[in-house]
Amino acid sequence: MGRLLSVFSGKRLFLSFFLFLSSCSTALKDQSQVSRLCLQDNYVKAKAILNDNSHLYGRKNTLLYFLDKGLILHLSGDYKESIAAFDKAKRTFDELYTRSLSAMAGTWLVNEYSASYHGEDFERVMINIFQALNYLMVGDLDEALVEARQVDSKLSVINSRYKPGEKNAYKEDAFARLFMGIIYEASNTPEDMNNAFISYRKALETYETDYRKNYDFSAPSLLKENLLATADYMGIEEAREYRKKYQGIPYLSLKEKSQKAQVYLIQYEGVSPTKEEGSLVIPLPDGYLVKMAFPKYRRIPSKIKSSFFSARDSSNGVIKAQVETGEDISALAMQNLESRKVRVMAKAIAVSSAKYLVERQQEEAIRKKFGAKAADSFKIASSVFNAFSTKADTRSWQTLPSEIRIARLCLNAGEYSFFVENTDSEGGFLESVTLGKIKVAPGETKFFLIRSL
Repeated sequence: MGRLLSVFSGKRLFLSFFLFLSSCSTALKDQSQVSRLCLQDNYVKAKAILNDNSHLYGRKNTLLYFLDKGLILHLSGDYKESIAAFDKAKRTFDELYTRSLSAMAGTWLVNEYSASYHGEDFERVMINIFQALNYLMVGDLDEALVEARQVDSKLSVINSRYKPGEKNAYKEDAFARLFMGIIYEASNTPEDMNNAFISYRKALETYETDYRKNYDFSAPSLLKENLLATADYMGIEEAREYRKKYQGIPYLSLKEKSQKAQVYLIQYEGVSPTKEEGSLVIPLPDGYLVKMAFPKYRRIPSKIKSSFFSARDSSNGVIKAQVETGEDISALAMQNLESRKVRVMAKAIAVSSAKYLVERQQEEAIRKKFGAKAADSFKIASSVFNAFSTKADTRSWQTLPSEIRIARLCLNAGEYSFFVENTDSEGGFLESVTLGKIKVAPGETKFFLIRSL
């Protein structure tokens, strides 16, 4: 009877695993459906699916649920509801982030999906960026400043988790620093002007080092303009250095900008890269098959190559600015994964090796108790089990855009009609998107948000 129970417990293990795989598949299918609706601008249906259903993606994917919900609400203009969802995402993220890695070690022997999705480093900072924009869109500059200040602490925490030889490519966020500077500047206090200068300076340093090296793009021109303006205001030695370094770049002083309105465009462009599984099946001399699985990103190309942000005044005069890349999320995600490739592969090898050692021990035990035929059957079953059970973690924040692009217009007081023109890689016109008509006053800072696919 004891022997039969041992055999049946093995069957239950297989059955439990396939049921587990089925639940994972359903959860990922639900997320993919929400992502597709988002890409179709069908936010109403996407919100209906997500509404009050935090277990929709499965209890191991609570963070993904709140990330998707927060961003979809943000994109649909439901900024207050988005704030609430992103607050839950932050709490979930931080709870998972503080867990010891040793607590997750047991999940290696089963499947990555048996661990909660704890997010990528850059995804945590993305929450602050979207949350700050939420507060700006509802007119709460003070709370936007709180989100800006949180970026510093989050980047410090991210870097503290890695040993010196394990530093990821993502250790600073240039766009987050740029955006922090814009918020500080909008606050228009002496202390925040100092903070704005520091943020702009950090942003420029990061663009010119990490971002140029790792992601192959440099600082937007409006960052250089803002840095020059705040450096002049600070009256420091570095101002002369920046004026010399960027002497060909025209800019308005803070006093001149205070007599105008600054209108920023934040353009969410394209689709985030998809995380897929790469795998390698290795036949061993003793008849076992060992599978190694690892995640990899696939970038989805965008049809939009460039855009212009324009404002038309009451006399039909048009002022326009080039929209520039501030954050290449696709490049950032791909390079961040690539930078830890050695650790990812080491983990895949450890998982496969551990499974193999356990299976060899089980085979010998079965051979002694049941004979060679039962042992051979176990070996075949184990190889099949390996093929299905070894899965790379391909979960990701699917509703993210590929890039965050930015532009800024400095305008005289008055009423303007705003629009964006998108062109393809050959310079051909794709579309003109009307953003609306608003009045602007001196000293104001306003924002338009747009999703372009």
